[in-house]
Amino acid sequence: MIKKRLVTIFTIVMLVLLVGCSTENRTSGENKDTSQTASDSKDNTNKTTSEEKSGQISSDPYKKVLVVYFSTANNNTADAVSSATPMIDGKGSTEYLAWMIGEKTGAQISAIIPDEAYPLSYNDTTDKAKQEQNDNARPGFTINVNPEVYDVIFVGYPIWWYEIPMVMETFFDRYDFAGKTIIPFNTHLGSRDGGTYSDIAELEPDANVLEGLAVNGEKVKDAEQTVSEWLDKLSN
Repeated sequence: MIKKRLVTIFTIVMLVLLVGCSTENRTSGENKDTSQTASDSKDNTNKTTSEEKSGQISSDPYKKVLVVYFSTANNNTADAVSSATPMIDGKGSTEYLAWMIGEKTGAQISAIIPDEAYPLSYNDTTDKAKQEQNDNARPGFTINVNPEVYDVIFVGYPIWWYEIPMVMETFFDRYDFAGKTIIPFNTHLGSRDGGTYSDIAELEPDANVLEGLAVNGEKVKDAEQTVSEWLDKLSN
């Protein structure tokens, strides 16, 4: 009887010890995984920081990329460039450039649609653009995405009177791109970027603004190689 009880007690003790060892091993394994994940996260953070400081697009495939652009052609009334640039395959020059970048990067593409349509006439459009600058206006617009949820945002616009259109001022006022990567691109007729890349960096001081691309609005259709070389430079 006593022997039987001893056997039973011994069995219970062994079971307790086995369960304890199993739990300890499992807990230790979980801690190891957590530690590894934290280490991976830290490595990824350092990698991203290093890439941003070097002025490159991160190669992380999980980063969300957006091409957002403004062209008065978005409202089907006029081309959004600082000149009487003709439409290209039914698109304004800025819009055409945006789609070229989107197709090469696989990014989502979204247009900034001004609340008030710009005139068809080139002179009327430039007059309106100048008046908006003089008034320091903030024209309203709509967009079908939230740019803040993306990691890398290509931002396209024409140069109007050597500056970004005032609707783009509204865009940067509305959204906070802290910690994001902004890559500007623009069309022009001789003024190149007009110093607007620096302006964007001032408007979004907590964002990482990379080297932009300025393309003559009358030569956009022939800019494919230029765009590819620019994107390669950003990615390498």
